[in-house]
Amino acid sequence: MTTTALGLALTWPGRVLLAECDPMGRGVLPGFMADRIREPTGPGLLGVAMAAEADPRAAVPLEEYVMPIADDGRVELLHGVRDPRHGVRLAPLWPRLAEVLVERDGDVLADLGRVGGTDTPEDLLKAAHLVVMVLGSTLPQVDAAAPRLDALKELVTDPAAIGLCVIREGSYRASEAERVLHTPVLAELPCSPVDAAVLSDGARPRLTFKSSLLVRSLDGLGRRIRTLMATGSPDDHATGSPGPVAPAAGGRR
Repeated sequence: MTTTALGLALTWPGRVLLAECDPMGRGVLPGFMADRIREPTGPGLLGVAMAAEADPRAAVPLEEYVMPIADDGRVELLHGVRDPRHGVRLAPLWPRLAEVLVERDGDVLADLGRVGGTDTPEDLLKAAHLVVMVLGSTLPQVDAAAPRLDALKELVTDPAAIGLCVIREGSYRASEAERVLHTPVLAELPCSPVDAAVLSDGARPRLTFKSSLLVRSLDGLGRRIRTLMATGSPDDHATGSPGPVAPAAGGRR
């Protein structure tokens, strides 16, 4: 999910914030940003939580804790907690953070990590306009997704606001995942470890990275998401085309 969300943010056409809200830990700073950081990173999400604790009545000072990813400042990051033991401090923050993210100028892509457990940021899910679960095309992944989707559908009142993004890495077809999970597949992304490592681990990109199938698919999925956001319903669930996946939450990666 983190790799997909970061790829979406970097190919997004307008101002966008990538918010790492996975209680189990961050991924962008020690990965993609490891050799790209040009200024102090600050405490990120943990800093927001601590500020909210200090003054429960004040507005959440989100902008003090975000940092740029792209040089033009268009893409920004709220990096997540490093130590999962700090996750317990995040629970009181979620409802207040959800309000701030909804009101923020620009778009927000929130990586929520694995959903369905007791530490799921439920307030962020309820506030999201679109929730996409990312999973691999394997039987274990599809099996694990089923109860998590049940939990999601209890939280998200509009069933049309939930979709799947399937990574083509196993024998399961996207159409089979859609049938078994009773949830539309909004996109299939290629399994491309070399190109994905640029986003997940900060690996040096190949000369063809920007024109790779992965990047083109991420760009296409961003366009699909914006179309869904504008129309309010996933009017085309065709699978197999490069396009679509997810703001707001996930189940994998």
